[in-house]
Amino acid sequence: MLGIPYTTAIDMWSLGCIMAELYIGYPIFPGESENDQMSRIMEMRDAPPPEVLKISERKMKFFTQNAQSKKLEPIMLKNSRGKHRKVNGKPLAFVIGDEDPDFTDFVCKCLDWNPATRLSPDDALKHIWVLKGLPPQVLIHHQKMHNILTPELPESVKITRD
Repeated sequence: MLGIPYTTAIDMWSLGCIMAELYIGYPIFPGESENDQMSRIMEMRDAPPPEVLKISERKMKFFTQNAQSKKLEPIMLKNSRGKHRKVNGKPLAFVIGDEDPDFTDFVCKCLDWNPATRLSPDDALKHIWVLKGLPPQVLIHHQKMHNILTPELPESVKITRD
């Protein structure tokens, strides 16, 4: 939507959306238009940082430049039902809940605005939430295959190196 070149980072954004949707049971950003969808994303993920807006080719569709400060400010339009969303008004962690902070962290890292700092596929395979969900035999193979040292893992899933 922002006109940033596609990379595999967009697939990680999609994965984050799918994981959140499977967990909460409904679409996470069901916008009725591009502007409504962008408002929904900013409501849960805050406004994109300046470095993301700098590389965005379509930023002026969703932002306006403040005449005094010269900063870009989000255009938060009401939707067709009159709902007005606020930037960071309903943070993603609130929507997902705090039952599993590692899952919330995984999804938040997938939904990082910046494609350069978003969770990569390789880093996703090494994320604590993924590792702690693997059965012990699979975890051992997975750690050896990806050369993962995981001192932060709970004792129940740690392995020792031979």
